[in-house]
Amino acid sequence: MSYSISLKIQPETHQRFINLHQRLNTGDASNLAKPLGENLADIACEIIDQVFGKIAKMSKSGDRESEKIIQHILETTRKYMPWSVSFFGNERLLPMVNYLHDLTIEKDGHFYVTYPIDHTLANALLGHVEKMKDGNNAYVPPALKAFTEVVDQGVTHLIREPKRMLKFNVVVDKTLNGVINVTTQLGYKRFDKLGQIYDANSMSGYFDHFLIFLNNEQKQKND
Repeated sequence: MSYSISLKIQPETHQRFINLHQRLNTGDASNLAKPLGENLADIACEIIDQVFGKIAKMSKSGDRESEKIIQHILETTRKYMPWSVSFFGNERLLPMVNYLHDLTIEKDGHFYVTYPIDHTLANALLGHVEKMKDGNNAYVPPALKAFTEVVDQGVTHLIREPKRMLKFNVVVDKTLNGVINVTTQLGYKRFDKLGQIYDANSMSGYFDHFLIFLNNEQKQKND
């Protein structure tokens, strides 16, 4: 059974992406790097907020550490996404935009960005979450580990692979790799910390929220 993650994007954000996709494919002579960079940043921030916004709100730490980390990730995305795209003309951007377009779907009038995840990993996550619902605290760390791996597969499909397709020069590529690594590790370390702070019952609500985004082949056939 195959699994995927589907993440909603706002209609107006999707429409801007579709418009840019069409203009690039019809050979529009206008330089589209700036609006494309801003649009991709909007898409990325909408995805980050819907997946991780709840985890920030559930945190009870007095220093609001989770919220600060999510805000830092959003600000970093807003800074580097347009900057990275700005190096290229339309022809160089086209393959990457077509790749991302192939990951978008429409369902019931809503628009989603999707990416596949390993079925063994998905089944492990689902199993850990079921054990957590029984109040078994021992399954919080492995559930968070599986969750982190699911997120990282998303980073690969939605960030690392598009970056690879653009074929940056060595200096810019190294800079972006550093940004991606630092930003993701900041988030992943926070997940580990939450596993030390909250018990299974407290974390179950967040996993229920995340699993809304998880689809499997059988579920899609039944919908």
